[in-house]
Amino acid sequence: MKLLTVSNPKLMKGDKLSDEYLSAIKHLSPINTRICPYQDIANCKVACLNTAGRGGIFKKGETTNVIQEARKRKTKLFLEDRDTFMELLVKDIQAFIRKCDRLGKKPCIRLNGTSDIQWETIPIGEYENIFDMFSDVQFYDYTKIPTRKVSHIKNYHLTWSYSEANDKYANLFDSVPYNKAVVFNGALPSMFKGLKVIDGDKTDMRFLDEPNVVVGLKAKGKARQDTSGFVINVVQLA
Repeated sequence: MKLLTVSNPKLMKGDKLSDEYLSAIKHLSPINTRICPYQDIANCKVACLNTAGRGGIFKKGETTNVIQEARKRKTKLFLEDRDTFMELLVKDIQAFIRKCDRLGKKPCIRLNGTSDIQWETIPIGEYENIFDMFSDVQFYDYTKIPTRKVSHIKNYHLTWSYSEANDKYANLFDSVPYNKAVVFNGALPSMFKGLKVIDGDKTDMRFLDEPNVVVGLKAKGKARQDTSGFVINVVQLA
């Protein structure tokens, strides 16, 4: 079972813009709070990117596809046989590093493509976590968990995913010490809550973003119909 993917369209867009890095991503199925702890609080289940792009294309009368089934198998393995899952992940990362070496690129990896697992808490043998094991690899993720503390991990970059579906969660905007990703329905505004908005759809390499900005993302897939507060309606901001 292969866990990492290098053919994700958004990652490939970023790869074309960067002469330095090559990207890989891992997708799981966000089936419960063990995979995405804040999915109910942030109310992002319906609008989740799990249904964006090819992951959301189903044949008439069907509710799944080969992409979704593959994500379910990976998720089942992660939940039921963590050791084997981590062994496969290590092998995939090693293979990706070799590919990057052949191409003269630096590897960067997003482990939570459609999940929000706290990888910093999962030890691997003598290593504290996957970031410690591969200290020369740049890792990055979006997260909805405001309490994650990874600033001491120099090769892991987090961007906090904002939502107004829950008032208490939304009020954390100023206190979370990471850049904020905000999904907008409509043209991206230039400013949001006093911070400059950058276009997060140009590239997925969030670790290259300047600090103290809002990463603006346009609503995709089912997110275009979201009214929960997870997606911010640009018209209402005007």
